[in-house]
Amino acid sequence: MKGMSLDIKKLVNPRTLNLPEYDQIHVTICWQNAGIQRLMSNESSYVPLESVQKAIRDFSSKVNWYPEDGNYALKLRTQLAGYTDTKMDNITIGNGSMELLDLLFQTFITRPGEDQILIPAPDYTAYTNRVKLFGYIPQFATCGENVEKAAGEILNKLNPDTKLILFSRPNNPVGKITPKKDILHLLESGVLTIVDEAYVELADPGTSVAALVSQWDNLIVLRSFSKGFGLAGLRLGYVLAHPDVIKYINKVRHIFNVNLLAIVAAEALMDDIKNAQRNIDEIRATRDWLEKSLAVLPGFRVIPSRANFLLVDVGASNKKAGVFVDYLYENGFFVRDFSKGAGLDKDRYFRITIGYRKDMQRLLDALIEFETISNHSAS
Repeated sequence: MKGMSLDIKKLVNPRTLNLPEYDQIHVTICWQNAGIQRLMSNESSYVPLESVQKAIRDFSSKVNWYPEDGNYALKLRTQLAGYTDTKMDNITIGNGSMELLDLLFQTFITRPGEDQILIPAPDYTAYTNRVKLFGYIPQFATCGENVEKAAGEILNKLNPDTKLILFSRPNNPVGKITPKKDILHLLESGVLTIVDEAYVELADPGTSVAALVSQWDNLIVLRSFSKGFGLAGLRLGYVLAHPDVIKYINKVRHIFNVNLLAIVAAEALMDDIKNAQRNIDEIRATRDWLEKSLAVLPGFRVIPSRANFLLVDVGASNKKAGVFVDYLYENGFFVRDFSKGAGLDKDRYFRITIGYRKDMQRLLDALIEFETISNHSAS
């Protein structure tokens, strides 16, 4: 009724009341200041392939039409089946892999307030808020930097209320990889296991466990076009799983959940996968070079990574991580502060997204200059 005071809080799903916001203001800051190097969100600095740009241009005049529904997307799913060594009925697509996670959470929640999800710590921060929203109770296997050994801790925490196991591989923010033999141990538990392979293109060939979905009904693999393939702005992901899992996801999701330009861009990229792979190879090479270059700086320890980022431990530098983050920001580089990252020691870590080699050289020079300035100030 017009003019009536309404207590919105009483009408809201109670599970939303205590959810912290996953603040993305850093992205807005970068859009408002084009001079900042975006090294905080693990995007690709490489512009989309020309073949991808052409596909977007060619279809921009057709956006008055609905796209193929994600339940079909026949060409793209055929391409992805070949790329991942799976079958079309193992695949559906979504508006980013996070939408697909939401669909999985909705699909498998049967006892809100009782069903549990096991997640390593550290891992992708956004997981926790989403699982709470859908009524799961998150349980954490705290591993620190040793997330590649999380499987043992996860298995120790399994209980009759455990509905899902969820983790990124390569891990975000550490960059390490849970060995395949440990994945098999988790699958042997019979618990639905979601392996988020958002960064797998940046890992060594043969790292993915996607092909195992044909052998293990309880394995679910998430993939993204945002990281190695550099299409973060189009929001496209896909899930690989047993056909029955795919069937139920398709029942839960909205129709036309992926836009036309995202689909045709992905199709063009898969047709041009060799050129996409060249960019990925360059990012890997730059990552490995920067890892070695940073490791010689006083007080720096760099965790070896198989993703498109490096986590840096400055605990031995006698400075807090935030000091380096602030200095780099002042010099045009926006990196991610993990001073308060869940599962990591406080004030020790920051993460650098790998960009073009020339930009990484500039970042390295800035850190060397900071060390020089700090030494002069101390003397």
